[in-house]
Amino acid sequence: MATTDEARAGAARRLREPFAVDDLASGEDHTLVLSGELDVAVAQQLETAIISCADAAALTLDLSQLSFMDSTGLRVILLADSLCKARRIVFALIPGPRQVQRIFEMAGLLGQLPFEMESAI
Repeated sequence: MATTDEARAGAARRLREPFAVDDLASGEDHTLVLSGELDVAVAQQLETAIISCADAAALTLDLSQLSFMDSTGLRVILLADSLCKARRIVFALIPGPRQVQRIFEMAGLLGQLPFEMESAI
């Protein structure tokens, strides 16, 4: 018979929202809509999507559909910011839910990154 901890772990695995990246391109402008849980297990997927936009005129990361983000997700977003600065790409972030924005707040980055107030979609 499963212990209470095993049952909770099993339930947590079943409830995990899969991560997805949807690229909404309009000309040379790209909006990557992120959904689900952005963590170490899927960070490479986001990094690949960001790098594929390296020739864009503008790149927006829409965090509004994320249910979770850890420090690895923060690292990838900082990578996107650096890439955009180096390539002179206009970069913007659409804020995520409170639990996602809290990570930026704790890292002292809310005022350092280009957050927009509403979705461009």
